[in-house]
Amino acid sequence: MNAEELARIRASEGWRQHRMEAFDTEDGPVIVKATRPVRPAVAAWALKLLSTLARSAELKPVPAPGGAAGQAIEVRRLTGLRQAGVRVPAVVHVDTEFFVMQRFAGKSLAERLDARPQDARALWEQGLRFLQDVHARGQCLSQASARNLIVAADGLVAIDFEDDPLAVLTLQEAQVRDWLLYLQSTVWLLPQTHEELLAAWERVAPSGSDAKPLLAAVRRMAWMRHLPDRRKPWGRDIVSAQAAAALLHAWALRRAH
Repeated sequence: MNAEELARIRASEGWRQHRMEAFDTEDGPVIVKATRPVRPAVAAWALKLLSTLARSAELKPVPAPGGAAGQAIEVRRLTGLRQAGVRVPAVVHVDTEFFVMQRFAGKSLAERLDARPQDARALWEQGLRFLQDVHARGQCLSQASARNLIVAADGLVAIDFEDDPLAVLTLQEAQVRDWLLYLQSTVWLLPQTHEELLAAWERVAPSGSDAKPLLAAVRRMAWMRHLPDRRKPWGRDIVSAQAAAALLHAWALRRAH
């Protein structure tokens, strides 16, 4: 970035007040993301609840240090994932209080699915294939939920890498975590039947020995399929966990026969 554009960014109050701000630059559309002291408690609480319900160590909250250390993690992860061929924003500039990354136009997969579009299952399958490709490259995401996948005009883009699951999990565990978080954040929003969803899931699900860690997690969370499946008055976290558990339990039963 040239000095004039950096001076404009540094002088702006937008990213200081709201943590993120969009700019149009000579390098194209970008997002400026400021450092923050800590990850919001709500995010950690939700993951802790899901981890407890699922009896799954893979879902435990990953330390997110915030500040300069948190920014360094995100810059490192974005750079490494991009070098591995995963579609994530390019890092354009790193400063002491912020960094600048490529901006992709589009809504999150969560927003798209929540609108109940006719192509909901196609979008969901696109997310499944995206994760499959990430794992095939020997990588994992951080928070592999639908809110952190941007539906751009030419495909999905992953965002939000302020923590590194590999700091506390093996790659295999981190990839199981990706699948669980993705399914938990999406299945409950889909209008299709289990049979239709299972057919799509089976096309990308880990197979052979690669499936063993996920199947072990599925066995631990099988009881969750009996949770309430209505959002009111139970809330999103309960019904989303129920929907993912029910789908995965049905998949595990099929594999056992």
